[in-house]
Amino acid sequence: MGYPDIDRAREGQAALGRIIAAHAGPGPDLRALRRVVDLCRDLGEAVEDDYCRDKVRALAEYAAELLSQSELRPRGAVPGAEFLRRQIRGALELLQSRLYSLERARRYGEQTLARAMFGAPHAFKR
Repeated sequence: MGYPDIDRAREGQAALGRIIAAHAGPGPDLRALRRVVDLCRDLGEAVEDDYCRDKVRALAEYAAELLSQSELRPRGAVPGAEFLRRQIRGALELLQSRLYSLERARRYGEQTLARAMFGAPHAFKR
């Protein structure tokens, strides 16, 4: 059994990953930026979870900087574009992990409820 909200979030997460991977840079890509803004809005609304929303907000900020500017400032020895891509990939991985955890918690909750309602399957005598 799937969860439509989690499935929707995973689709958005995958689409974001593809957009960032496809961005060749340098220079702004306003079409990709509009798509990222829409995807982040949809992702933020998909799952009722503050942690997910925080990661999506961070994703949106990093992606906006990556996709809207010609000159990205370096962070120490790391070029600006590479730093932002790393941050985006990290946020996408954390979001993926959280979605997995939410799904597992729901499945465990459903199994626990079923056991409470119908008893554990091994408890029945044949």
